[in-house]
Amino acid sequence: MSTSSAEDISRRVGEAFGFDQGMVFEDLQLTRLHYHLLRLTTAGLSEGDVAELRELARLAFENSNVDAQCDRIRDRDGASAVAVTIASIVRGGGIGDTPRGQVMLGAVLGAYASMLDTLDRDRSTMAVLGAIGGGLAASAMPVIQERIDVVGLAEYLSKAE
Repeated sequence: MSTSSAEDISRRVGEAFGFDQGMVFEDLQLTRLHYHLLRLTTAGLSEGDVAELRELARLAFENSNVDAQCDRIRDRDGASAVAVTIASIVRGGGIGDTPRGQVMLGAVLGAYASMLDTLDRDRSTMAVLGAIGGGLAASAMPVIQERIDVVGLAEYLSKAE
């Protein structure tokens, strides 16, 4: 990759990250998951997907069994790829004891943040990839932080021997 191409991509990614942060913050002020999900309608989420994902979120945050709702979303004819991805991530659960509600929120935020500036890519595909990354990050963060608390930050950041 040429230096100018790398600089252009780097600049665009930096701008996209700042824009995405603003969008997340704006939606957080509205204090409703519904607004995060509405953003995903531009990546193919339907009204039915939004309603089913809101119900999945309720179950996940209440620490209830999510399996039937996840299966309902994944098995429904016409369910969007983004909805199926989020349901699959939530059904898979978190790493360790990470609550499913956190995993779902990571997947939702990752999905819509990644597709706001698609860098010339398909929004649905970007949202699916973002959901995977966001769900994984949300799932892993508590476990990583726990490990840092055990070994210490300096050790965690040190070069492996």
